[in-house]
Amino acid sequence: MYDKLNENRGILNDYDLAHLAERDRPIGFGRTGTMPFMALDLLAYKAWKGEIEQRYRHDCESFAWVLLWICCRYEDGKEIPNAPLSELITDDYNRCYGAKLGVIGELKQIAPTPSYKEYWDVSVKLVNEFFKDQSDRVYKVNKGQSLSEPKDCDVVQRCREALKGKGVPIFADPSKGR
Repeated sequence: MYDKLNENRGILNDYDLAHLAERDRPIGFGRTGTMPFMALDLLAYKAWKGEIEQRYRHDCESFAWVLLWICCRYEDGKEIPNAPLSELITDDYNRCYGAKLGVIGELKQIAPTPSYKEYWDVSVKLVNEFFKDQSDRVYKVNKGQSLSEPKDCDVVQRCREALKGKGVPIFADPSKGR
């Protein structure tokens, strides 16, 4: 989707967990998404059994994977031949999870296309940050430590700062008024 009134900028929105203010929030245990772009948490077996609640941070991580995908697979708006990240295209969540871990380990060998080179560093940074968060959660679970869910506003702020730091044009933060 794009905003014609604002320099034809793209708009990323996801209404999976949207709700009306006067109604209860939807319960986010459903499996929705395209595997190459899904958060690592949501590719875990527990998520596919409906035991992991979908959170706003999962949408932010999904955005990072989409940005990474675009940066290395598209040139001038067209998909390039023999594009990287093809190993993420699967209908098996375990295979996709493992492929994503492999991609994270090989990001230095993947190059962005010239059209999206300026956004590559921020896409890599975001994917790596979400991977680190995932690794920290797995470590705590394996040690029997309790997990605290990050606040949505903190996750969004981290993403905004990463994008702003790389010169990516973003809209004003709606939580701070206009």
